[in-house]
Amino acid sequence: SIAHYGITTAEPAPPVGSDQRSVPITGTLARNLEFLRVLGFEPHVENFYPGIGRQYIWRRGRADDVDYIEQDNFTSYTATPRPVTPGPRQGDTVFRLTHRAPLAALRALRAAGLVQVDAAAADAFERGERAWLLLASPSGQQYEFGTTADSAAANHRVYVWTADAEVDRSCTQYRRHFGRVHVESSELHGIGRVELLQRATPGVSIGLLHHPVAGLSPRWSEDIFGEAGDTHFRLGASDKAATEAASRQAFPPGGDVSFVYFEDSYLELVQA
Repeated sequence: SIAHYGITTAEPAPPVGSDQRSVPITGTLARNLEFLRVLGFEPHVENFYPGIGRQYIWRRGRADDVDYIEQDNFTSYTATPRPVTPGPRQGDTVFRLTHRAPLAALRALRAAGLVQVDAAAADAFERGERAWLLLASPSGQQYEFGTTADSAAANHRVYVWTADAEVDRSCTQYRRHFGRVHVESSELHGIGRVELLQRATPGVSIGLLHHPVAGLSPRWSEDIFGEAGDTHFRLGASDKAATEAASRQAFPPGGDVSFVYFEDSYLELVQA
């Protein structure tokens, strides 16, 4: 499956009867799209759902590029921020985002005030003292940012916060349903340990992110329209029907895509 990441943000509902397409893009949505524009993304698909929200899918590159990527910017008129917790929630994500000229891109993002980032870490990245940088977009979504690699598996990675006690079981589930096998363990920017799962053919790598001491808060809801800051990503299953049966439905299927919660991650599930 392609690298397709999604983020839900809140947007005030326009007056009843408004043409959603003509409503100005403002606030967090506008800043998220500018963040993507600086990184080379372009508009791809727009969808409008009266009474629900708007969807702007932007992409960078061509589908056969090793760093091709899409981001789904979905706004909901009913979404509210999640209650603040001491740390991450089960199923929260960090998306890897690469760039062919990362230093120039980072400087442009910082100059425009479009990133939240530790200043010392960003300065070290710009001096070439570190290969990867943890940053957040205007929506607060975290990304691991670095230089484009020569393989899709290296460019496309989703880190999923997973309860420490559930890591082994989740590894088994990802192997069974998506053909991902455990290839290494490592630290991620001092925030936790990662069990990296990959498959032989190019695709999105999964990193089960966990902390052996600090616990995770549970998911706040399973309302894909009600939770500002909720994320999703796309994965192709070897047997889509079996994976659906092992998941919880998040929303009725649309075409060849099913919307499910798999291991507490909201997935756009497709047949591999």
